[in-house]
Amino acid sequence: MTRKFALFFLLLLSGCDQIADQKRPATENQTEPLSSLEQAAIEAGVIPDVRNVSLSGAFERQSDLGEDRFCAVGNDQGGYQVGLLAVFGPDSKCEGLGAAERDGEDVRITLDSEQRCSFTASFDGVALRLPGNLPESCESYCTPRAGLNGVSFYLVGEGDAVARSTRGREIENLCPGG
Repeated sequence: MTRKFALFFLLLLSGCDQIADQKRPATENQTEPLSSLEQAAIEAGVIPDVRNVSLSGAFERQSDLGEDRFCAVGNDQGGYQVGLLAVFGPDSKCEGLGAAERDGEDVRITLDSEQRCSFTASFDGVALRLPGNLPESCESYCTPRAGLNGVSFYLVGEGDAVARSTRGREIENLCPGG
């Protein structure tokens, strides 16, 4: 009975949101591309509102091979200083420093401590996901048999202070400043 009520409630919210969308000016609809279901989930606290979550913070992912780390210091208006570490065993890794700019769920990352490596990752407020097909120049940040393709990181702490405490392997502090 509870499931049926929850489904009915979400459908009802969906219908109300569609009516409200029709009454809003066209310019407002363009700046708010969330579906009614997404909006209901955000309001219920089930998913974060990516429009109100900053990229500043520390991200990690644990595996049997090691702990991957990503950090970002800065803000949405001025961009971010970033650092990352992807671990593929005791002697195999990718590690680099760079900058990022965010546009909604798209995060344009440029690593520039070795060869210039630029790509667009996605950020949903919880996870940062690198694309599966990266430029060859990104290989310069990795040891043999390691790669950044398709790596993902999960937000573990928000804010610049947490990001500044993120440690690398060869790079002692992945996000030293802002």
